Amino acid sequence: MARRFTWDNMILIAMSSACATVLGGLATGIFGFDLMGVAALLGASVVGSLIIYVMMARASTRVADELISRIEDMIENDARVNEFESVRFLDLQDRIAAMHARGREDTASRQVAIARSEEILEVLSMLEGPVVVFDRMGTIRLTNAASDSLFRCSESPTGTGIVQMLEHSTLREQLIDGLSEGALHGRLFDCEHDTKQDGEDSIRQFKASILSLGDSDDGPFVLSLLDLTRENRVSRMKSDFVSKASHELRTPMASIRAYLEMLVDDEITDEDERTKVLRSMLQDTDRLSALVDNMLNISKIEAGMVRPVLERTDLGDISERVLHRLGPAASEKNISLSTSPAPVDLSVEGDAAMLEQVVENLASNAIKYTPEGGRVSIAIDTDPLERTVVVSITDTGLGIPSDVQERVFEKFFRVTSYERMAKGTGLGLNLCRNIVESVHQGRIGVDSRVGEGSRFWFSVPVGFAGARAA
Repeated sequence: MARRFTWDNMILIAMSSACATVLGGLATGIFGFDLMGVAALLGASVVGSLIIYVMMARASTRVADELISRIEDMIENDARVNEFESVRFLDLQDRIAAMHARGREDTASRQVAIARSEEILEVLSMLEGPVVVFDRMGTIRLTNAASDSLFRCSESPTGTGIVQMLEHSTLREQLIDGLSEGALHGRLFDCEHDTKQDGEDSIRQFKASILSLGDSDDGPFVLSLLDLTRENRVSRMKSDFVSKASHELRTPMASIRAYLEMLVDDEITDEDERTKVLRSMLQDTDRLSALVDNMLNISKIEAGMVRPVLERTDLGDISERVLHRLGPAASEKNISLSTSPAPVDLSVEGDAAMLEQVVENLASNAIKYTPEGGRVSIAIDTDPLERTVVVSITDTGLGIPSDVQERVFEKFFRVTSYERMAKGTGLGLNLCRNIVESVHQGRIGVDSRVGEGSRFWFSVPVGFAGARAA
């Protein structure tokens, strides 16, 4: 194309010059050198110039079209044109190729950045713990769903201040100090946040860590919160359990040791007194054994290690057997025992031994906390709507204050004012709840009034559901 362009222009120029010369010669020959001749010569020159201009414009257009086509081919297909010998054109070609390469690199970088941003957002949304990204000025750049939920942000708080977000957190003052001092990277804080909710978990405990993104310690910073509320609560429960269990174990052990020392030192010489001491030791031993058994049974149930023996069990028969065994204890306090089973089928599919232990624990507690001359009765009936059998143990005892009724089924809990009236470990009712609710998928509860007595009740489904729990 370059050679064709050069020769075509030479031919066109030559032809145009010849045409102009011929026309000028003809005009001179016809009109002479007078005014008409000069006008004819000028006219011929103008026509020749127009012919030259049109031909040159067409040639330039063809050249431009060809150059544009070659440049587009270079950009789209990375083709290189070697037909032009011009150094300037080759240099221009190299610069266009470099610009095109940089453009592709920038596009690829933007695509990678967008993909990474989407991945980061997806990872943040999947994190269970709250995460907040903020800059050196304390302006929030990014949050995840967990932080929005914790801080109750209906919309993304991006662009607002993190200090305002932490208004109800003990981390607020620490963060303000860190921003003012310019020392936040790598810091760890123990903090609490008030969620402004009613209930036990209104105050939540966190372990907060702050790290700086990139190589600079000036931010932006990532604040991540690890929720320790449940862990701390479980730890406190374990500590309370160990403390209370140690106390309950220490009391009978101390009593047995004291009696043994008296026997070893021959401090008890009377045979009747010796027999009385031995019986007390036996009772303390039984108490220790029951305490250990209850603790083990509760632990097994809570760990899901109990395998109930499934069989058709008549709760009416169980109640009769329990009242027969507890008869002597009730007679000592002149307490009347009675049972009133409904004239219907009171059978459920469950573990007979466990259900009998529940009835015995509840009835035994009723006898212990009922003054002399009182009454303890067991009523059994069915609930057709719930398809359950309901067992109620009612007494005329001391009753339970309303403010502690919800706690009577907790481990080791005992009503303080009644501790001297009867010995106990505070595990019996907790074991009953585990057997009824965890093993048999039933319900258990208490209705009581101080000075009038209590009604402990539990219900078990007629069609056994405990196989799922086991």
